[in-house]
Amino acid sequence: STRLLRNRVSAQQARERKKAYMSELEARVKDLERSNSELEERLSTLQNENQMLRQVLKNTTANRRGPDSSAGGDS
Repeated sequence: STRLLRNRVSAQQARERKKAYMSELEARVKDLERSNSELEERLSTLQNENQMLRQVLKNTTANRRGPDSSAGGDS
């Protein structure tokens, strides 16, 4: 009878540990999903910014008359 009781208590504790573990994992998933969304948003913003800057750079270099003409006196 004592062994049965110990088994029952042990089983109950195992269930509670599993429940706590699952709650922890669910919270972690939520955190990681939020973090992932933020990073995706940031990535998108940086990609747009990068694209714009590349365009500006392309336009700037296209407006010069060539590498030789600007090499001489600027610096």
